[in-house]
Amino acid sequence: MDTLSTRALVSQLADDLGYLEQHATQSGDVPAAARVRLAAALARNAIGPTLDGQEPTPLHVVVVGGAGAGKSTVSNMLSGSTASEANPQAGFTRHPIAFTAIPGTLVWANHLGFLGPLVRLPQPAPSSLDQDVYQVRRISPEPDTFTLLTEWIVWDCPDMTTWAAQAYTSRLIEAAGLADVIVYVASDERYNDEIPTQFLKMLLQSGKPVICVLVKMREEIAEQLVAHFRTAVLDALPDGLGRGVVSVLAIPFLTPEQRNDPVRGAAKYRIPLLNQVAVLGHPTNVARRRTVLGAAEYLKRNAASLLDVARADVLALEAWQQLVRRGQDEFDARYTREYLSSEKYRGFDEALVRLMTLLELPGIGQVLSGALYVVRTPFRLLGNWISQAISRPETPTRPEEPILRDSLAAWSAELRKEALRRGGEHPLWSHLSQGFQGRGLDSQLEQRFAAAYRDYQANLALEVDRTARNIYEKLEQNPIALNSLRATKFALDAAAIGGTIMAGGLNYWDIVLVPLVATLTHKLVEFLGQQVVDSEREATRHRQAGILRQHLSQPLADWLAAWPTSGGSPFERLQRALTRIPGTIEQLEQRVRADRSLDQAPQPRT
Repeated sequence: MDTLSTRALVSQLADDLGYLEQHATQSGDVPAAARVRLAAALARNAIGPTLDGQEPTPLHVVVVGGAGAGKSTVSNMLSGSTASEANPQAGFTRHPIAFTAIPGTLVWANHLGFLGPLVRLPQPAPSSLDQDVYQVRRISPEPDTFTLLTEWIVWDCPDMTTWAAQAYTSRLIEAAGLADVIVYVASDERYNDEIPTQFLKMLLQSGKPVICVLVKMREEIAEQLVAHFRTAVLDALPDGLGRGVVSVLAIPFLTPEQRNDPVRGAAKYRIPLLNQVAVLGHPTNVARRRTVLGAAEYLKRNAASLLDVARADVLALEAWQQLVRRGQDEFDARYTREYLSSEKYRGFDEALVRLMTLLELPGIGQVLSGALYVVRTPFRLLGNWISQAISRPETPTRPEEPILRDSLAAWSAELRKEALRRGGEHPLWSHLSQGFQGRGLDSQLEQRFAAAYRDYQANLALEVDRTARNIYEKLEQNPIALNSLRATKFALDAAAIGGTIMAGGLNYWDIVLVPLVATLTHKLVEFLGQQVVDSEREATRHRQAGILRQHLSQPLADWLAAWPTSGGSPFERLQRALTRIPGTIEQLEQRVRADRSLDQAPQPRT
């Protein structure tokens, strides 16, 4: 596997999701921003390190919960210390804190992009430090006591009580994306609060195993509270998500002595919690693969919904693009009505003359053809005189370019009117309105038209000339067919004249009948040739409409449709993210499925 390529892929996805998160936050949709943040955290903290070859140990257990729920107390029970600063003040822990007993360099924290924007503090700091940071605290387990900290990192996280605390929320979610096991803490008074329950739902959707710990109740009602929690909270979660909770444990109200010595004073409640976490982490490679597969599945399953944070932008852009396409259709239709339907293609008349000349006999046959031409002269002159007498003068048509420019002006005017009318609906329409009013969109469109029109004219001239020449050049290149047509035409003339003489005998009427019959047969051949030319003329008219669309209206429409998301506009970066995210997620999911780095036999536990 190409590590650099995979790393770049993870980085790209995290950056794109980060932009969507920022967009959702600016739009005021903080819950949606949280979902996108979790997706980015899963990519950079779970998928990225594993595909980059990081060892499955240490595993990470992350403690989350609402304000004042008792997260720090539970963290201390997991770590077997009092290093986590338990405090009754809501929101006291404001950044993630990791507890470890693993000596040496923190290799697990060295992956590029680890914890996203959170920076590791070089020195210990109070839990209440309100910055985008995380810290690592070293723990020395007591001898001869069971501890997780040789294989696990325990994380104490900020509160999840309100969406309004966006800084706390984003830091919590970043650590949650890293987790191999989530410990969800709820107190007896607030175990059914709406926001923490929404967080619980979101974390369960990521496929991570969750242990729920209910705290601060009287011991005699612990079982009753656990049962009610399962019914009122877990069973009420949609799509059976509550089944992702592997166990619900109860830790009744602890005395200060028990909190200050969780190893001995709270062993009754601590050991079941440690055992449950340890079971979920054995073997370590299986636990980590579960985390990575769950993260990949979450991204794949939610790829479309992640883009919903920009749904209003997508709808506005689609509405603009539809408006542009309607304008393009009217541009093409107007050109057809006002110009193309009356275009004569004079070159095709010349092609008919060349075709008729080509059908005359060559060599000695030219004498016979010349004789027939003389014979037809009286009626040819008469026919020309009658045609001129009864035909109406041709109405001059407008030149092509002014019609196209008028059509373009109407197209642009309609776009401008709609942009101004809808300028208050969405920032994209406001951006378009400003483009028409002061950012030179009209002049840019005119420049694009001039360049595209030159390209269109060049392609059209080639097409018309090629089609006109093909009318007679195909015959010139096929001597057998040409000579057959010549012989057929001459035979028709001869048969008609001979038949007329034989039918009436030689008399003075032949002076009239023979030229008339010769003229009629020639007109028949000319009519057939005219049908061929008219057929090609009509086909060229359709092809010209296609050339106009391909080389003129389509490039203009594509440019107009993409204008709001180009040129460094606020929507360009958003459009790039929306375009890339589904494909990037698919590639990462395939690489996770193909990765076998965690399939080796588990090592024995020590």
